[in-house]
Amino acid sequence: MNNKWLSVATIFLGSFLVFGVQPMVGRTLLPVFGGTSAVWVVCLCAFQVLLLAGYWVAHAMAREDRLAGRLKIHVGLLLLSAAWTAFVAFAKGPLLGLAGGGAAPALQVLLCVAALVGLPYVLLGANASLVQALAGGEYRLYAVSNAGSLAGLLAYPFVFEPFVGLTAQWAGFAAGIAAYAGLLAWCARKGATGGTPVVPVGGTSATGETPVVPVGGTSATGGTPVAAWVLWLALPAASCFLLNALTSHVTLDIMPMPLIWTASLSLFLLSYIIGFSGRGERFVRPCAWATLVAFLLLCWLSGHDTRKVSPFAAAGACGAFLLAACTFLHSWLYRARPASEGLTRYYLLQSLGGAAGGVAASLVFPFICKTLLEYPVSLFGVAVLAAAAIGRAGARSFRIAGSVVALVLLVLGGWMYWTGIGKETRPVVYRGRGFFGTIEVLEAKAKTATGEGCIREFVHGTTVHGIQANLPGKTRMPTTYYTPDASGYAICGHPKYRKGEPMRVNVTGLGVGVLFSYGRTNDYYRAYEISEDALKVATDTNLFTFVAECPARKEIVLGDARKGLEAELAAGVEPYDVIVVDAFTGDNLPYHLSTREAFDLYFKLLKPDGILCVNISNWHLTLEPFMRAVGDAYNVPMLGLETRDDYARLAFGAKVAFFCREPDGMAPPPVDNGRARMIDFSRCRPMARLPTDEKGSFIELVKW
Repeated sequence: MNNKWLSVATIFLGSFLVFGVQPMVGRTLLPVFGGTSAVWVVCLCAFQVLLLAGYWVAHAMAREDRLAGRLKIHVGLLLLSAAWTAFVAFAKGPLLGLAGGGAAPALQVLLCVAALVGLPYVLLGANASLVQALAGGEYRLYAVSNAGSLAGLLAYPFVFEPFVGLTAQWAGFAAGIAAYAGLLAWCARKGATGGTPVVPVGGTSATGETPVVPVGGTSATGGTPVAAWVLWLALPAASCFLLNALTSHVTLDIMPMPLIWTASLSLFLLSYIIGFSGRGERFVRPCAWATLVAFLLLCWLSGHDTRKVSPFAAAGACGAFLLAACTFLHSWLYRARPASEGLTRYYLLQSLGGAAGGVAASLVFPFICKTLLEYPVSLFGVAVLAAAAIGRAGARSFRIAGSVVALVLLVLGGWMYWTGIGKETRPVVYRGRGFFGTIEVLEAKAKTATGEGCIREFVHGTTVHGIQANLPGKTRMPTTYYTPDASGYAICGHPKYRKGEPMRVNVTGLGVGVLFSYGRTNDYYRAYEISEDALKVATDTNLFTFVAECPARKEIVLGDARKGLEAELAAGVEPYDVIVVDAFTGDNLPYHLSTREAFDLYFKLLKPDGILCVNISNWHLTLEPFMRAVGDAYNVPMLGLETRDDYARLAFGAKVAFFCREPDGMAPPPVDNGRARMIDFSRCRPMARLPTDEKGSFIELVKW
């Protein structure tokens, strides 16, 4: 292998590992923290900070006179990291058993990422600038680095996750680190492309002068202008802030699907590939205009109900803006690059800016804001930068004309966004935000023949998780997905309910407790709710009274349902007559509640004549093949009900699957009222394989 291709292979493998491990760590941590999309956003922040440490390592190594000796230590630490990762592959269960639950879940995620992959990620994070430095300061290798990153990122959901077990994935990562260590050692011994190690910013040449010369020009002393340093910090800070903020917006407000995480990060990497392709300088102005056009589109979409706009169209518009904006920012960043002598400091400051932007979007804004304020801030901030870039390029007349047009687009976008978010006329009586997303309680006045009152609606992100009619005689009326011809059928259709006998009911996902409206004096209801904010809303009698007015003996547990059910099984609790799994609505499909092991747990905790009810109402996933696979795997009779919207009853269209080993005792399905119909599961092909905790994917269920 010649020196050039050795550099390419080394930097490609290192970057493949750096970004291939990110979704693997997210996949590992999701079950521990309830399967929420916030896990991925906080992981992004953690990786951005660790990457900063990696670039600092590369910078510190390159500025040492004894680079060869430092590289030996670096390779040794890589081999130690490979051994640690191999240990994690088989000990991750007990290690992660110590995490999850309790306060500060975001901090726990950060600590878990640091403990699991902190050292290997920092060492691999030095890959891009270190190999480029060894290759004599070849900037185009950064495009190779991002190509490797993109390949690693895309390989995970389509190759590794569906077909390779999680333990094998970690073991493979350990092997990859060892292989990379070997390539890096070989690369260092051969001198890569034959160039000598570069002298970075802060080092000196043989004459004692600082030899850094920015591409855009030189200062009077030959040093780097302060303006260039500001750009190296600000541009990646803006792009990383945008990446994290837009990811939060899409996964919370449009499509809470793990696949979106990979898509957004892939577009981010693609923008780096384009920007650092060697022709990146040419893309600054065109991409600035494209950014403003995409900005207008997103501002226009802000005035439309996300449930009435194609989610793929809305997510596509966000993706277009992310690609255009980040390509603009990264092309500008490439144009502001220094001469090769300043390479490692350039990447260090770039990483520092990226980490700062990631921390601001993932940790600071969620802590200080009750809404997704970081999303409009990122939109308008990048749009202003695009307008500024347009006003700085070209002849004077073109600069003036461009500035005027850009300003008009900014004002027009601002007007559309402001008028769009102001369309909601119902007052917000409660607003909160936590690790599990944004929540609101909306209120509307209502009047019936029996009196006046109000209707309150609980919205988590953009998904309605409960409505209550605070009207005389209506406060315990089941609504939304929980009417007697939807999820409520699992309770009122059970033979014990019809005979008036006491029942034990378990609910996974409390919402505002609509299912508690079926509770009777001698019943026992137990519910799991992972969001502390949602639990506060459900138990605040000034907002909702389903839980407070339920006469049954009730117990509500704050925490993950899977962990709670496992503890119940281990304690030998009495099985349940009904278990309602209500965690699949909207688009959030918590993986750890959807595997074979999870359904093993549900059926073990169910009485012989018990009913397992799974709410499969989902905007963008077709879950009938999944339910069919569950029924086939456990050989349990099943039926399904599909209802339509009936706003007079405050009922939403729903799809619900019911599993019962003794279906003859169930009440006849309520399909004679014209509002519900049976789902024929026999007409759908089951999933190819039922996912397990170790291996599986739900990509085949996406409604493309």
